[in-house]
Amino acid sequence: MDISLNGQTAVIYGAGRGIGEAMATIFAQAGATVYIADLILENCQNLAKRLCQQGLKAVGLQCDVSDYEAIDAILGQAEADTGRLDIIINNAGIVTLDSFLDTSQADIQKLFNVNLMGANNGMQAGIKRMMKYQHGKIINTSSFAGRHALPEGFAHYGMTKAAINYLTQAAAYAGADYNINVNAICPGIIRSDMWEAILQNYADHGQDKEEAWTENLKHFIPLKRGDQKPEDIAYTALFLASSLADHITGQAINVDGGATMN
Repeated sequence: MDISLNGQTAVIYGAGRGIGEAMATIFAQAGATVYIADLILENCQNLAKRLCQQGLKAVGLQCDVSDYEAIDAILGQAEADTGRLDIIINNAGIVTLDSFLDTSQADIQKLFNVNLMGANNGMQAGIKRMMKYQHGKIINTSSFAGRHALPEGFAHYGMTKAAINYLTQAAAYAGADYNINVNAICPGIIRSDMWEAILQNYADHGQDKEEAWTENLKHFIPLKRGDQKPEDIAYTALFLASSLADHITGQAINVDGGATMN
């Protein structure tokens, strides 16, 4: 069964690369008009250009997700351009690699601003704009690190992701009266730009990157498959954005090879 988003409008924050890029590509291929928002404008515009060259509909826009007004302005532009707003994905995120005791106050605040407030801003502004349509799908990218504490280096990152899971439930209650579904996806270990940065940190401390990658897979992933791709998360998002998931809301869905089982 092919999932069609023909005629729908999707705004994806943090879509310039990695999981967000996969989401934007797959949503555009499914027929949606996709607004690709990211802090790095060049990434957004290049991706939008590539999609448009394939005959798909995409617009690249710069956005700092920690700024509520910037988030809302992009939603407003999408509405003005297309006359509707169907899907919002809050995917922007950053990670810090220092231990719990060594993470600076400035880095903790940045994690809070980007990861948590970015998702909060997208949900708040999104629900307020979707109310009048009496429908909508909002999806947040969380992490298996938000499900349970991990070894040193992910403490404050995981904190923000755990908070996203909670806010997803709160937003699902807020959106329910307006037929707006709000869910989260919790990816596991994916060889994305973020994980490349994590592996480089291992290398900087004297460990081989590929060895570190294999050890993390063995430690965290029961299936021990190292081939999970951003597209795995994107296809889960596509399902949640479709009518097939009309009765799913307030959930944080694990797509992590069994790293979290609940």
